[in-house]
Amino acid sequence: MSTRHILLAIAVVVFAGAHGQGDTGGEKSDSKVKATISATKLTASGKQTVTVTLEIEKGWYIYANPVNDEDYEINRTRLSFKAKDKVTALVNYPTGKMKSGAKYFIYEGKVVIESELKRTPGDTGPVEVSIAVNSCGGPKMECLLPGVIKITVP
Repeated sequence: MSTRHILLAIAVVVFAGAHGQGDTGGEKSDSKVKATISATKLTASGKQTVTVTLEIEKGWYIYANPVNDEDYEINRTRLSFKAKDKVTALVNYPTGKMKSGAKYFIYEGKVVIESELKRTPGDTGPVEVSIAVNSCGGPKMECLLPGVIKITVP
């Protein structure tokens, strides 16, 4: 293991402990968020609109994008797309709600995120969407380990 990897591992442990993530039993953030997806028909020029709907468990929240606080930037919700050929995306994240007693934005309940994809013309295969989330809340007001939800656009 390289020095860089060791330092990264230490930083993750320190960050988790500093944000109440130390005693979650390894539960990940994606366990508190359910995702569904829909998409428009792919055009001949390779354009497609993809809509991701996130349902966040009651009593929990995820960090918005933008989160509006440099200290929490790493925790923001992020979508990424992967296809057989090249794919680019313009993701339109909704504005979050200011966290009570804090200076950062969060998503709670139902969140709809639309993305405009540009795919290589002729690439009609599936697109894998990865949704990085960080959940906090519950009876102990704890933050879980980061999680990734993977879902496919047929």
